[in-house]
Amino acid sequence: MHYSFLNPFSTFFTSHILISYCVLFFFTFLEGEIALIIGGIFVHLGILSMGVTIILTIIAAILKMIAGYRFGAYLGEKYPNSRFLKYIERKVFYFLPRFREEPFWSIVLSKFIYGVNNVTLLFSGYAKANFQTYMKAEMLSSVVWLGGMFGLGLFFSSKALEISHSFRNFSLLILLFIVGFTIVQKLISAIIELFEEWSELTAKK
Repeated sequence: MHYSFLNPFSTFFTSHILISYCVLFFFTFLEGEIALIIGGIFVHLGILSMGVTIILTIIAAILKMIAGYRFGAYLGEKYPNSRFLKYIERKVFYFLPRFREEPFWSIVLSKFIYGVNNVTLLFSGYAKANFQTYMKAEMLSSVVWLGGMFGLGLFFSSKALEISHSFRNFSLLILLFIVGFTIVQKLISAIIELFEEWSELTAKK
């Protein structure tokens, strides 16, 4: 769909479409959530192709799964006693205390806890979790995660356009939506932390 008030903005990205897709791919591999939301927004605005965007983000996500596991395994072999790996181990077991007993569901859950999935990818390789179990868990969670983040981008864009057709207001609304989403994610992680602390205290009594 074409929106005239976005002409200078959309023209820039469509004129550099290959770079736009490369940036989307890179940031999906690196972080993911914000990149997917922005990808959904750009698709809704007609700047990016839905088909190409979905294919690129899926490839980036799969490569990240494999790279994270392999890199974690490499670090575990070369630097098994490093402080970095011990930090990762503490963080994973803090949020996912049953990782060794239930690796599948722990990996699935990590996808939806802010700041935990990346370290879980590394830890899975370091801890030598079964690779097939790891990939199945990551694929399952990624289907929900990719669809959810992409869908949020579509939703944020449509709602912002319902409110305003001014480029400045539209951009501000999108920024507020993304900031609000990030805050909610961090709040959920904080609640999980508090729950884990409460569980530990209860178990000690």
